[in-house]
Amino acid sequence: MVTRALFQRSPSPWRAALVLLASAVFFCLLFVPARDAEGLGGFLDWRPEIEPLLLLGLLAALALAGRRLPAALRWSVAGLIFLAALLQAADALVPRILNRPLDLYFDLPHVPQLVALFYDAAGAWRGAAALAAAALAALALIALIAGALGACERMLRPPGHAVLALGAVLVLAAAAPVGRLDEGEPVLGLRTAAVVSAQVARLWRTVEAMHGHGGRYAAMLAAPQPAAGALPGLKGRDVYLIFFESYGTVALDEPRYAATVLPALAGFATTVEKAGWHLLSSRIVSPTYGGGSWLAHGTIDSGVKLDPVLDRIITSSRRETLPRYLRAAGYRSIEIMPGTKTPAPAHGFWGFERSLYAADLGYDGPSFGWFGIPDQYTLRRVDETEGAAGHAPLFVQIVLVSSHVPFAPLPPYVADWRAVPLYAGISPAQWDRIRTPPDWSHLDAPYGDSLVYDLRTLGAWLARLPGDALVVILGDHQPPSFVAGDRQPWTVPIHVLSRDPDLLRPFRAQGYVEGALPPRDGAVKGMESFLGDFIAGFAPPPAVAAGGADTAERGTN
Repeated sequence: MVTRALFQRSPSPWRAALVLLASAVFFCLLFVPARDAEGLGGFLDWRPEIEPLLLLGLLAALALAGRRLPAALRWSVAGLIFLAALLQAADALVPRILNRPLDLYFDLPHVPQLVALFYDAAGAWRGAAALAAAALAALALIALIAGALGACERMLRPPGHAVLALGAVLVLAAAAPVGRLDEGEPVLGLRTAAVVSAQVARLWRTVEAMHGHGGRYAAMLAAPQPAAGALPGLKGRDVYLIFFESYGTVALDEPRYAATVLPALAGFATTVEKAGWHLLSSRIVSPTYGGGSWLAHGTIDSGVKLDPVLDRIITSSRRETLPRYLRAAGYRSIEIMPGTKTPAPAHGFWGFERSLYAADLGYDGPSFGWFGIPDQYTLRRVDETEGAAGHAPLFVQIVLVSSHVPFAPLPPYVADWRAVPLYAGISPAQWDRIRTPPDWSHLDAPYGDSLVYDLRTLGAWLARLPGDALVVILGDHQPPSFVAGDRQPWTVPIHVLSRDPDLLRPFRAQGYVEGALPPRDGAVKGMESFLGDFIAGFAPPPAVAAGGADTAERGTN
């Protein structure tokens, strides 16, 4: 009875002030992550957030009305506060990783895949332990928030306390827009409301565009395209388009990567040149950064710079695509996507005659990360399934995955491409090293090693590839910013190869340079320019009008 009486006793003003102040500080600390003015970097903004203070004012108003939050509602409010803080943290973090703002409508569905990728890379026990710890931490934080709300309500039970608290909140809210710090910033932050309103506005624009009200998108989809037809400049040679995962120009420009990658690139050049290939290189701007590889694939294939909205809209359009152009020119068009387990329902829009996904490649060896299938096996399967002599002209689009974040476990390169199974000669000690979980805070070395692996694999594959095919190899995007660093350009290397120099003339005319190292200066086009340049480079020359020909002939007599 004594304990209960003490608990029901009205708190002293000093105790109430201390609890309310501590709760306000706790709530504000949940919202310190913020984006910088340019929206590309995060930092900790220690200004008090106005929304938690307004929440305390609401609790004070309820106390004056003799009301308290029911327990279920208190926990629901705590959950909403937690989600709001999580949203603000994501809004500050995503630009540092992907070099673009957070877009919940498109980013949220990819969270399960990211969790699965982390789980697979960390291993079953470590992954399960980390996910369980994250879930418990989230529940503990929600419980702390609910406990703080309950403590505030108890401190506000005396009407005098509630009046003083409500008055203080109103004074702070009224003075917030007037007060300024030395840097000219308001004394109180209004970040949470800004983040939520930005996501709502982005969602509204997306819904409008998805229902045909996006004028900019409609204009892009209606842009004229060249007519489909013969492409005599290709001479009926096979065409390979290979997307090299996370192969960004940072690997060539930043010393910490260049020291590893440039020698491997030189080795790649030596290998292919010995095999008779001519090699040109340049840079091209990806429509995405740090992820979203499908936007790069679609931009190359459609000739339109895709973003997450346009990527969905375009599949209901009548745009011609690179596979359709090549099919009209007499080619079979095939795509090989070892990282795709379930294709999108509208994938048929792209016009491939045949699609080979993870399950179609028949890989039954050890799994390497979330995508499982090593690139050396994928390229070997290209030879086995489509590389037979005497086939009709072939267009193959290949997506490599072994250099995907977290760049580990990295497959070992096997010198004998005919080995069955491919990894029969790998020792147990090697497997122990290969399967060591990556250190997510130090991925520089794994990133460089994964590029070295793929460059070696691609060089050996090209040395084995017969004929005079045209091969285009390009990165899909830069690696995430926690690997690439801040404020990197969205550029990726692009290499074109053929044993027939005639097939490289259109690229040389566009400014591609000899060798494997693309120039760092000069104008750089976007991936959306590739389709138009490709078709123009290999299409029949424009017909000369009869009258013009007669005039030219008379002028020479």
